[in-house]
Amino acid sequence: MASDPVLDRLEIAFAKHRNKLLETNAGRWAVFVQPRDRRRNPAFVGCFDDEHQACEVAYRSTIGRRFLIKEVRQNDRVINVPWAVPSDQP
Repeated sequence: MASDPVLDRLEIAFAKHRNKLLETNAGRWAVFVQPRDRRRNPAFVGCFDDEHQACEVAYRSTIGRRFLIKEVRQNDRVINVPWAVPSDQP
């Protein structure tokens, strides 16, 4: 799969802020937004109590721009979703 430069920059911004966010916002949901000027670094919008609040704020404040919502944790959760589910039918 090809790399996504915008998502990569958003992930890097989160990684740079992770330790500071852990001090005061562990377990909350952080929002980072792609800047209008793509030469600038992604902007940190804030942290929210749940992913629904974070998503609502992100959609309202980022019209036309991409964003990243991520739970503030020491290690990221990894969720594996199979691309195909085997059928029990012959």
